[in-house]
Amino acid sequence: MSISLEYALEHKNDPAVLCCRAEEGTVLNEHNLEDPNLFPDLCDTGLLDVTGAYTIGQVLGATLTKTCDSLTPLKPENTTNIQEVADDAAEEEADEAEAPAVAVPAVPAGTEVRISGGVVKLYIAEGKDIAIEFPV
Repeated sequence: MSISLEYALEHKNDPAVLCCRAEEGTVLNEHNLEDPNLFPDLCDTGLLDVTGAYTIGQVLGATLTKTCDSLTPLKPENTTNIQEVADDAAEEEADEAEAPAVAVPAVPAGTEVRISGGVVKLYIAEGKDIAIEFPV
């Protein structure tokens, strides 16, 4: 079963494995990835070997170089355009050392805009409680 983007970002250092069949040329996102909490049981039974697999953080936005079935670990032989992932300690230091100036447009009262984990989350209370999230 695929995972959400928020969950993928929480598990960005876990091995990346396809949740279902994907065709050559597919640009990978969270919907292509299996829940890493299932891996220990699958590895113990010999159904899955994640040795040498890229991490979830590395494959978000990467491209499959060949058609693969479900429960296929994403490795150099089947994936290209791997993303560079900074470690958390370096990321936190960079955030503290340099806070980039972001132009935030004026928003109506009752509106909340947050940017966390590479995702913009927009909540609009006025109207019908509209909530919009998209990656940045």
